[in-house]
Amino acid sequence: MSTLAPGESPVLSFRHLLSDAVCSFLHEAGLGPANVGDPLSELIVTLSRYREEGEPLFPVAFLGDDLEGMLRVLGGREPVALGAGPRTRETIQRALKQCAPLGQGRWWSLYVLLVPEGFAYGVFRTDPFPLVETPLERMRRAGDRSLRMVGVLQLAENVIELRGMGGLYRHIFLSGSRVEATLPTVAMDELALGLTADVKEPARSYTRDFYRRVLFEAMQASHGTLVAVLPKGSEGSPLFVDGVLLEEPLDMVARVMHYHETREMEAASAVSSAAQLLRGMMATDGITVLRSDGFILGYNVFIRHPETLIREPTRVGGARRRTYEVLCAWVGRELTTAFFRSQDGAIACCRD
Repeated sequence: MSTLAPGESPVLSFRHLLSDAVCSFLHEAGLGPANVGDPLSELIVTLSRYREEGEPLFPVAFLGDDLEGMLRVLGGREPVALGAGPRTRETIQRALKQCAPLGQGRWWSLYVLLVPEGFAYGVFRTDPFPLVETPLERMRRAGDRSLRMVGVLQLAENVIELRGMGGLYRHIFLSGSRVEATLPTVAMDELALGLTADVKEPARSYTRDFYRRVLFEAMQASHGTLVAVLPKGSEGSPLFVDGVLLEEPLDMVARVMHYHETREMEAASAVSSAAQLLRGMMATDGITVLRSDGFILGYNVFIRHPETLIREPTRVGGARRRTYEVLCAWVGRELTTAFFRSQDGAIACCRD
């Protein structure tokens, strides 16, 4: 029998389900004080598609009760305190409003500290160099669960990674995100593997880590991306009908290994500048072309679509998706890997 009063309409909300799941995760992470689950749920929901002045922002946030231990594990430095308040959603909203615009890229991360009076929050400096582990990477490999800390990162719009110490994690899908969809981290790992398939160790691991970190940042900033990976030694493909192919392909393996062997400032600058160049290439229209031995070959490249793909009225997806399907058909022949990310966050990777 219904318990609703006359004229009263039922209200359905996922918030209490999320809050219950978050409280359970916090308990596993050792952060079980009262009045934390609901504010952390607010942090998750807000970060899932955070915007300021209409622009998407991608801050990384960490919640804990030991700032010194947090900085030690995450490789953080120079914390800057920005505010405090009670353990409420309003405090979390204020913390994001003040901190999120500062936490772009890999320069600064947000912290929310549990203190007796509620939350204290601010930012701390991290190393943006693409050959240095990110705070989340350091947290993922940390085996010690004695430090009580949780990391929150947007992997894609409406997809959040909730990370604890000692391998504890959850992936949270909000608003219409498809649980069966490929996680961005999985697709980008596949692409990084394809880009270094013909590189020998130890250079393969170093170069793969470089590409993985740069790709993740590029995916956050990009309106959509296509990547084609050619076999070792290739300088182009008859698939390409237009675009910019470099006269001298950029050898990322040589740049990465020169830095690891010398640690010179100039070597570090060469790696960082190449990372920025690749981000710019991936932000353009068309296909970014790379190679399985770690080389960067070109960008803004276009291919000719078979007429059957152009004329099929029932085919699902836009031009970028259709181009990805063409690239996939050539994987194992002209290409070794194809990668796709749509403007709405759908992501896929096809590798030989």
